[in-house]
Amino acid sequence: MSVAEVNQPSARSGSRPPKRRVVRGAVWLGLRQERTPLLAAGAVLVLLCGWMLILGRQLQGFVEAEHIQGCNVVYFPPECEVLSRQAIALDDRWGVAVLVTGWLLAVLPVAFGVFFAAPLLAREFETGTYALAWTQSVSRQRWLAARLGAPLLLTLLGASVLAAVSTWWTGVVEGRFAVPGYYHWFTWMSRTTSGPSMVGFCLLSVALGAAVGLVVRRVVASIVVTAVLTLAVRFAVDAGRYLFAPAREAFAGIRMAGPAQADQLRMAISGHLPTSTPLESDVVGNGLVTSDGLRLPLDSDWMGVLPDGSGQCPTPECLAHHDTVVQAYATYHPPADEWVMHWTQTGLSLAVTVLLVGFCALWVRRMR
Repeated sequence: MSVAEVNQPSARSGSRPPKRRVVRGAVWLGLRQERTPLLAAGAVLVLLCGWMLILGRQLQGFVEAEHIQGCNVVYFPPECEVLSRQAIALDDRWGVAVLVTGWLLAVLPVAFGVFFAAPLLAREFETGTYALAWTQSVSRQRWLAARLGAPLLLTLLGASVLAAVSTWWTGVVEGRFAVPGYYHWFTWMSRTTSGPSMVGFCLLSVALGAAVGLVVRRVVASIVVTAVLTLAVRFAVDAGRYLFAPAREAFAGIRMAGPAQADQLRMAISGHLPTSTPLESDVVGNGLVTSDGLRLPLDSDWMGVLPDGSGQCPTPECLAHHDTVVQAYATYHPPADEWVMHWTQTGLSLAVTVLLVGFCALWVRRMR
């Protein structure tokens, strides 16, 4: 019997060849080191998606049973006046649950960056385990790619699933609740927790947390710094959603009254400025226009309407020019701008993510 035959395992001995891992090397080691937070994040994702599916189905069932499908409580159509009791009952029953779910969705990307991404690299430097990897055959760039690439890929997959479910859920919720929250396509919940914006925010949080951990090199300090920077960057990205969605203006004729008497004030009612903005628009500014073109901005579109149909001036500037006011104007974004804003936020988030990953690669290369 030859030496080769002796060294080969016998087929009759029942021995099996070792299993080949799909993920090997530094990537496998990194995933194994982070298996606990990854499993915890996966469990949170599954539970939150399951909860949204259950809650959304309950809301849909109530709406269908009470026949209030087209009754938007923010822009209440006249045909829904007889169904106001049912709409209020929906608010009373599920308003708090919807509010809490919305806040969980808004906070989740920040929490993932703070509690998972910030310690991801900071722990390596705090414990000194990075030095062992760097003294082996693994280069610094390959080490970074293994430690950061896999979490980013898993974040992309998980956030995409979450975004799909949350987009459906916010579509069920929008227009249904006036209190305790005001949920529409341009309000805080829809623009931060649905569509591709959710994916962009999650990736941005992970990249920012990793970059902070790489620079700070202490777990607790990285968590604190990441929390502050993530909130600041997120607000900046949210403010940039108007970059590719220029505002429109709408005008309507109006007549303003001078100082009202006490008996007139008692009979005055509150109403919106009579501008011809499309239904469900995001109104970002209001004001009045005089006959000579002077604009008088107002803090809101609410004002008093006197019994003769004239508007009650809400500001001293309006009172000073009330006899020359001829128009009311509104600056707004129509509903068609919703997805333009979503993709703008996503593009900004992805651009910052790429810059942060590039910064990490450059920083690791120049470290001493």
